Amino acid sequence: MKRIKKNTNFTFKRDLVRAIAALSFYALVLIPHILGYEGFEYESEYIVLGSILLLGPWFCGWACPFGNASYFMTRLGAKLFPSLQFQIQPKIHNILKYCKYLLLVYFLSLFAIKGIDYFGDHMVMYQSNWFTSMYIKFKHIAVLFIPLFLPRFFCKYLCFQKGAYNLLNLIFPSSSIIRDSSTCINCKKCDRVCPMQIRISKKESIMGDECLNCFNCLDQDVCPPKHRSLKLQVWGKIRMPLQFGLLMFFVYILISLVVKLISGA
Repeated sequence: MKRIKKNTNFTFKRDLVRAIAALSFYALVLIPHILGYEGFEYESEYIVLGSILLLGPWFCGWACPFGNASYFMTRLGAKLFPSLQFQIQPKIHNILKYCKYLLLVYFLSLFAIKGIDYFGDHMVMYQSNWFTSMYIKFKHIAVLFIPLFLPRFFCKYLCFQKGAYNLLNLIFPSSSIIRDSSTCINCKKCDRVCPMQIRISKKESIMGDECLNCFNCLDQDVCPPKHRSLKLQVWGKIRMPLQFGLLMFFVYILISLVVKLISGA
C-alpha cells in the first residue's frame, strides 16, 4: 500500500527542528572527542527515561538520533523513489509490531543474567553475544536503508527501547493526542500520514500506542483547521505541537549540560 504526503509549511518547520536536533547531537558528541575532551552524554538513559515519563514520547519523534536518521532517510526516499513508498499491510504490521516487545524481554533477561548495566556503555550490551552483535549491525540497515521505502521500520518493529517507552507511557500518561469525535469528519487523512500506522481515526486518545509525537496528524493540511479534531495534550493542557517539540529539545539539551557539569564526568 502506497503512502503519499505532500509537504506543508508545518512539515518544513518540523524538518528544520529535527535537522537542528541531529546536528546538535553530532556536534555535542563528536566535537569534544576531536578536541580531546570526553564526549558529551547526549543520550543519557537517565535523562531520556525522565523525559519520557514527564513529557511522553517526544524524544522518539524529535531528539532520538536514530529516529531522526530514519525520518530523513524516509524524506530522501520520497524524493528519489516517489513510486516506491510503502506501508506493510495492517494484518502483518499488527503482528510484527510485537517483535520489539520480544526483543525487550530478551534484553531485560540479558541484563539480569549477565549483569550488564543498561545505563552504562551500550556497546558492552551489543557485543555480549552473537545475537546482539547481529542486532546492532542490522540496526544500521533498518535505520539508514529500509526507511528509504518503509517509514520508521526500526522504530515500529525492532527498537526494544520504544517498546519500553510505550509501556511507560501507558502507566504514566503524561501526554497524548486526543481526537474530538464530535467534530471529526472521519476523512482518515491522519491514518494515512502516520508513520507508525496507528489508526488514529478509530481512537479517542493516543498514548503509549506506538506514537512518536511526530505530529504529522496535526498538520493543518491533514486535520482541517475549521474542525481541529486532533489536539496535543500535555499534563491535561492543550499545547502547540511545533513550539512544544522545539522547547522540549532545548530543555533536554540544557538539562543534559547541567547533569554533565554537576557530575563532573
